[in-house]
Amino acid sequence: MRMDTASAQGVGIRNFCLFWSFTAALLAQSSKNDSLIVPGVRVGPVTPSSTEASLRRVFGNLASKESIGVGEGSEEPGLVLFPSNPRRRLEITWNDSSPPHPAIIFMCRDEYSKTCEWHTVHGISRGTTLRELEKLNGRAFEMVGWGSDVGGNLISFQGGRLEKELRGLALNLFPRADRDGNYLPRLTDQELSAVQGEKFLLSSHPVLQKLNPQVAVLILSLPERPLQ
Repeated sequence: MRMDTASAQGVGIRNFCLFWSFTAALLAQSSKNDSLIVPGVRVGPVTPSSTEASLRRVFGNLASKESIGVGEGSEEPGLVLFPSNPRRRLEITWNDSSPPHPAIIFMCRDEYSKTCEWHTVHGISRGTTLRELEKLNGRAFEMVGWGSDVGGNLISFQGGRLEKELRGLALNLFPRADRDGNYLPRLTDQELSAVQGEKFLLSSHPVLQKLNPQVAVLILSLPERPLQ
């Protein structure tokens, strides 16, 4: 039995639609599993052009509208992706555009003892050590001593290789500690004083080298348009 031209075209169109529906489903699933941080461009599928509606289409019930803490007791309306998975949790605040787009993305926040799946192309993530960052950067970087609200913040890569690569990605480093909160390895009072307080320190400082602190916090600020 021969199929007429109209019927053949109809079957072809249906097959084409089924193919692209299947492809779109695979892409959506792939986006959910994407854990790459590209500073200035994206965190997984979250980009400067994303909206709440577009993210809900991809993530469905893995997207939850919540208030996001932004420091000093302040909160802003936002969206949380993977709300029940501390290793993939993303907290997103919005900019002032219409419709709003992602402004700041907090990764795996408040679960500092756990592994975070989000990482850069060179594997920088929670747990990356000071010495590993120095090696990737090609030189020492500058950070703030501990003991204040900004303690442990990495403030400059001093013109190293990571200066441009990690633009917009804020990192905070913290040393290992025992259950009483004492830094490990243990420090003398003089050594502790050298790295405590709101002071700028090069990562080559002997006490920082001894502690070899690890990345504990990753926060990405997205531009209104991807960085070039």
